[in-house]
Amino acid sequence: MPSQPIHLATTVVATALPLTSQPLPFPLLTGRAGFSGFPSPAQDYEPRTLALNARLIKHPTQTFYLAATGDSMEGWGIFDGDLLVVDRSVTPRLGHILVAMLDEEVLIKRYALHRGTPHLCSAHPHYPPLPLEGTDCQLWGVVRAVIHEYLP
Repeated sequence: MPSQPIHLATTVVATALPLTSQPLPFPLLTGRAGFSGFPSPAQDYEPRTLALNARLIKHPTQTFYLAATGDSMEGWGIFDGDLLVVDRSVTPRLGHILVAMLDEEVLIKRYALHRGTPHLCSAHPHYPPLPLEGTDCQLWGVVRAVIHEYLP
């Protein structure tokens, strides 16, 4: 934990969808390359579904979505336009990716130590680590999941 506390912001961008959304089919794939060998006839009768909200949203009243912008986090798999699932109830720890407001700018950065002090760090070498000490940093939440669409 940093010596300078991270304050919890009160602004909510958009709340998560209710947990009553429709589950999606979720087939069970076996083998190293997905399908291998002769499929069991019983697999046709084994219903499996995946409810994304139930999987990605652990605290619905404390969760919101946020669209990522920029290229500073591409090295950690967050690209411009990706949808982030952000949980306000998670206590930030080193290594977590945070959404925070620092000096009136909303940022998505990794919480890390840089030269022994807490910083918000990018995955891109063109963006230097941002020190937290002596700043007014407001935590909006911890990124729980990233949704990256491949088709435009």
